[in-house]
Amino acid sequence: MQIIVTGHGNFGTGIESTVKLLAGSIPDVNYVDFSANMNEENLADEFESLLKKDAKAVFFCDLIGGTPYKQAVYKKESYDVAVIAGCNVGSLLEVGLQTNLSGASDVHLVAQNLVEAAKNGIQEFGVRKTQILDEADEDGI
Repeated sequence: MQIIVTGHGNFGTGIESTVKLLAGSIPDVNYVDFSANMNEENLADEFESLLKKDAKAVFFCDLIGGTPYKQAVYKKESYDVAVIAGCNVGSLLEVGLQTNLSGASDVHLVAQNLVEAAKNGIQEFGVRKTQILDEADEDGI
């Protein structure tokens, strides 16, 4: 299995640069940019070449509904693929470093772990989640 990090501009290689700075390379993670000089067909071809090497993949996309996301969804027709969006460096580091991707078999389990790690990794400084819930209960909401 592999994770394919993709998005608009230099999203993919930007994430790669940050990951390498923080933790070195993560095995079985590939980075694909959708740059201004590319079209949808070029991007689809990039995805196809990666999927021919490993037909199981989790696409880790920048935005729901964007071209990289849509092209990844199209690959679900022919490959064992999960597609998620709204991803961040922290979730990729957490799951990528704690999971033996080459030995993993369930793309949807890896995808859900990435989603949960992303959710858990975003917070406001100095505010605990229980504080927010307690305040909402006081207002009756």
